Amino acid sequence: MPHRTRRRRRAPHRAATAVLVAVLAASAGCSTAEPVTTPTSPSAAAAPARPAPAPEPAVPDVPVRSSGLDAAVVPSVVPPVGLAVPALDITLPLDPVGVTDDGQMEIPPLAERGGWYRFGASPADASGTAVVAAHVDSVASAGLGPFARLPDAAVGDVVDVTLADGSTRQYTVVDVARQAKPEVAWADVFTRGGPHRLVLVTCGGTFQRDVGHYSDNVIVTAEPVGA
Repeated sequence: MPHRTRRRRRAPHRAATAVLVAVLAASAGCSTAEPVTTPTSPSAAAAPARPAPAPEPAVPDVPVRSSGLDAAVVPSVVPPVGLAVPALDITLPLDPVGVTDDGQMEIPPLAERGGWYRFGASPADASGTAVVAAHVDSVASAGLGPFARLPDAAVGDVVDVTLADGSTRQYTVVDVARQAKPEVAWADVFTRGGPHRLVLVTCGGTFQRDVGHYSDNVIVTAEPVGA
């Protein structure tokens, strides 16, 4: 979405836009999104009181940034390109993804590929949450994908992430959650601050044919080895 510039004669309101966080599962899998905020604009000073009426001081042009994700912080320049969970025989390449028009996280259509949320942290970063999601199954793949085994993850399992520069990052699973979709606190998953961690997301539970969604989400949290 292109940036726009407006002329204002009064102090601009503090702007904070948020993208709804939701993970929905269809027959092809599930998707996610992160709240994203944009910087606030500076306020203009009010005219001082005077005994006689005085002209209102001029207010400079204030740039108004887009509320879309194009206005978000530039992501890390070292994206992850592959992920493996040896204990579950999971291996899949990763593609950088953003957000769809309806506010959900993009996920590669093939269940054999995962999506790394590029508006969040990268495994190359020292803080924030790196989020990776993949479909549990896909019509395009004609079957289950590697993340269909994610519900079998256990605390202590190792997750290896390969970065675009050829280096690797290793994590240890510290939590495996299976939650009904309406109960998931996505604001706690998509975080840019705090200690670094990796979160893997897919769908689980039963497939509800009447709505075309799975009933649950599987959320696996891992922390860097040695953290």
